[in-house]
Amino acid sequence: MSDATIRLAITIGLLGLFVGLEHLVPARANVLDLRRFSRHVGMTLLSSAVARLALAGGLAGIATFARDQGVGLFNVLALPIWIAIGISFLVLDLSIWGQHLIMHKVPILWRLHRVHHSDIAMDVSTALRFHPAEILVSLAYKAAIVIGLGAPPVAVFVFEIVLGAGALFTHANITLPPWLERYLRILFVTPALHLIHHSPDPLETNSNYGFSFNIWDRVFGTYRGTRLEQDGPIGLENWRTNGDQKLMALLSNPIK
Repeated sequence: MSDATIRLAITIGLLGLFVGLEHLVPARANVLDLRRFSRHVGMTLLSSAVARLALAGGLAGIATFARDQGVGLFNVLALPIWIAIGISFLVLDLSIWGQHLIMHKVPILWRLHRVHHSDIAMDVSTALRFHPAEILVSLAYKAAIVIGLGAPPVAVFVFEIVLGAGALFTHANITLPPWLERYLRILFVTPALHLIHHSPDPLETNSNYGFSFNIWDRVFGTYRGTRLEQDGPIGLENWRTNGDQKLMALLSNPIK
């Protein structure tokens, strides 16, 4: 079974799990909108096709190529594999946190990333709502990190699974038991923490950049534990109409 097939199976399984949990223990009023869900699936299918055309072997393939060519830090240094895997995972996670920060701070990149933030509701399908151009930018960025590190292919494969699973979990419209929420947010991003990041208030939008772990937000001072307005809106002020949420409008949003 190929890496891509394993990742797809995990994604579909987790998507189904969180859709079920959203109906059992929703954090906010939950009505499954099949049109909205299908738009987000369409976005991720298009993004996946573009990424596959740009880089057929994926990031793990890039890591394998770098290893075979002896390119990158860990392909030059004779370190134990477990050290190379651990450091690679941490550096990749920090790099994704940094990429997310840059997407918010650089205007031309924010135009791409605001497609994700313009969702006026939030559930597990929001994790699929990324513009194909943002996926390409992210892929090029991550490929450069993987090559520079000489990251072991297994580290890249595991990291991509954790990243994808974390994105689905943190966007899910679910309520965790208070005791579990309290302990998880010591290290991990929970749905309640990531909801803050999807607020239209810039003070909240520019916080909690982590996808899976919140350690970098704590280290760099961008961690926020509570919302300014507990039941406040989600999304962006300028993109709230039904027309703004249609698939073609999402694809053309960055040039508006």
